[in-house]
Amino acid sequence: MARVHTDIIINAFSILENKIKLYSHLNLHDINIHLENILRDILNVIYSDRTFKNLNTEKGNFASIDLGDSLNDIAFQVTSSTTAKKVTETISKYKDEYNYNKVFMLYGVIKKPKRKKNFDKEIDGRFEFEEWDFRLLVEKINDCKSDEINQIQQILIKEIFPNLNENSKNEDESASKYWGNLEKKDIRNFKDKLLAVNSSIRTARIEMYCREIASGKAELSNYSARDISAMKYRVFEICQKELLDFCDENEKNELSVIEINKLIDNYTEKAFSLIEERAKDYSYPLKNKDSLRKIVLALIDECYLSFDENGIYA
Repeated sequence: MARVHTDIIINAFSILENKIKLYSHLNLHDINIHLENILRDILNVIYSDRTFKNLNTEKGNFASIDLGDSLNDIAFQVTSSTTAKKVTETISKYKDEYNYNKVFMLYGVIKKPKRKKNFDKEIDGRFEFEEWDFRLLVEKINDCKSDEINQIQQILIKEIFPNLNENSKNEDESASKYWGNLEKKDIRNFKDKLLAVNSSIRTARIEMYCREIASGKAELSNYSARDISAMKYRVFEICQKELLDFCDENEKNELSVIEINKLIDNYTEKAFSLIEERAKDYSYPLKNKDSLRKIVLALIDECYLSFDENGIYA
């Protein structure tokens, strides 16, 4: 394996082992289901000629196996317990219920214990049996093709290091630069812009918007100004197009509250779609619609966006 693959894969299994130990100590077993699904996906890469399924999610809890393949040939029992008693119980239950040709005990540990005796007597020649640990699994991964190793790495990154891919993306530096050079054109604040298109709008509604703007600014202040400025510029760009289309289609000077809210919603939807797409290549701290709505409201309050022609940048 390449060094970067080795580090990520070994670190992932080390973290998994410790998480399993701590969860087991607290008598919490949700980690076992998570582990079964991770190992299922990895085995589907290693054994590319067959497909493994988590039998517990398919038909309810199985007594002695967790993963079974599409050929009904190989079964895995995934467990954090490495005791001989656990193995004997698994074999005993398995013999009476299933007909897989090969059965593997896959332990959630780096190194399985050494046995003073094997389990040939219990198996009685009815199937092949092996005990695997994470160390052996890494050896199996090491024998895979490079593209398969990369697939396994991506599985582990997604499940164990979900922020790794995000942190490796580039910042949107050009957007930060453009934002810094952007001049304020429409100097009206949010309240003035509302009154310009709806002179009878209720004070309570204006105050509601202002509270939302204030809470949004407080939330945005938790992130670096550089990151937020990049997002603001990208949202500004796409919303300017939306405002231009809106003004071309709307000839009224007065807007209803419903129309104002719809325009804000349209700004937010456009912002969400743009950031979602650009986030494939660039790193942005916020991607949910609620936070992007707050950026939209901040842009309106900060003179970069509005509900009428005066907010359009030529």
